[in-house]
Amino acid sequence: MALKVEVYQKEKVRPCSPTPQTLRNYKLSLLDILISTFYNPFVFFYDSPAGGPGRHDYDELKDSLMKTLSVLYPLAGRIKDGSTIECNDEGADFVRAKVTNCDLGEFLRNPKLEDIRQMLPLDPYPNAIDPAQPMLAVQVNRFRCGGTAVAFCIWHGLADGAAMTGLFNTWAAINRGEEPNNPGGLVVDASTIFRPGNFVSSPQKPLSLKKPGKYSSKRFVFGKRDIERLRNDYYQPSEHRRRPSRVEALSAFIWAAVIRASLQANPNLKTHLLTNVVNLGKKLNPPFPSQCLGNINQVVAARWESEADGGGRVTAGFLVGRVAEAIHKVTDDYVREMHAEGGYLRALLGVTKTLHNADEIKVLRISSMCNFSFPQVNFGWGKPIWIGLGYTLEDLAIFLDAEDGGIQVWIGLAQEVMCNLDKDMEFNAYVSFSQIFSEPSCPPQSALCTLARE
Repeated sequence: MALKVEVYQKEKVRPCSPTPQTLRNYKLSLLDILISTFYNPFVFFYDSPAGGPGRHDYDELKDSLMKTLSVLYPLAGRIKDGSTIECNDEGADFVRAKVTNCDLGEFLRNPKLEDIRQMLPLDPYPNAIDPAQPMLAVQVNRFRCGGTAVAFCIWHGLADGAAMTGLFNTWAAINRGEEPNNPGGLVVDASTIFRPGNFVSSPQKPLSLKKPGKYSSKRFVFGKRDIERLRNDYYQPSEHRRRPSRVEALSAFIWAAVIRASLQANPNLKTHLLTNVVNLGKKLNPPFPSQCLGNINQVVAARWESEADGGGRVTAGFLVGRVAEAIHKVTDDYVREMHAEGGYLRALLGVTKTLHNADEIKVLRISSMCNFSFPQVNFGWGKPIWIGLGYTLEDLAIFLDAEDGGIQVWIGLAQEVMCNLDKDMEFNAYVSFSQIFSEPSCPPQSALCTLARE
């Protein structure tokens, strides 16, 4: 049964106090510009109020958003040019909707991407970013039972996972009537380190590759015990290698399984790359505030070569060292050297050029959002009972914390590769739960986009 979401109100929410003229222009860094072609789409699901028919107060939520935008003022601005946000207090979109044919419990039994997308306030993947579009849009969706889905679309040029944590925690604290933590450290200037130089990405031509073919997306959950087993299995003190982190171990495990599945689909595969997103906040000296706006991260890559690595059986134990090496080479000196005179951009463009031979070279991108406290976001309604993602997953895996200390992996692969992965007994031996999230079909859209066309 298709979810029915009816939008009944849309309004602009502006900061409760004006942004000073001295803070009018927020400079984007090179890392912001490179990722600024889409929105981060997150949905937090909250159970109906306990003990009766009471409702979550959306007016109160709107008022606290006004206060939050006064702290995180670039989110109320608009794109001025390719490297600047004009902090003009134009505001964020605040949309109210109701789910007319479903209770929250029914929805959570089998959530689908097309249903999650209906709850979003805008299309997270516009063809181009219009200067009139907001940096932040929120849609509150009330289920028949009284439960709520709070859906966010946050322009990626302003927010990575850590920055989203800063937004969510600040807004939640204000809505609970508390003071936010470290409000002065939430807006910083990263462009002095990650200088954009003369590079300004065109919104019409994002720095990405079009993915041919049909993709399937699934959610896999790996329990804490199984991840610890992987970490122990891959720990080889005789090689003077430290015990891998849970993200490193699981990245290598999934990468190996995806390579095996890809080789079954394409025996001509010669090279497979794994990219991980590394949080630079604590690696830089001095460190950046942990939840500030911007993209304080960098992509690193590990490589598997069929000829050099002997082809044949691909194991995670063999690959985990390469994953850990790629991540741990990122130090303050490394970052500053890479960003001197455009070095990082040249390296990124060089890797992108090699990926045009799609038959021989494939890539899996992993972005970990573990340890970002998303499951703790409490607006005064208790913790979310589930978090949904509205991303289009194409050769992309996103890690989120699971309840028991494990990790849930949202991953999208070419349909044939996903089919082969499902048959991989070694992979499935560690999966505690799996769920189809999206299968090849027409692109899903938000209810607001549908409403605008009618």
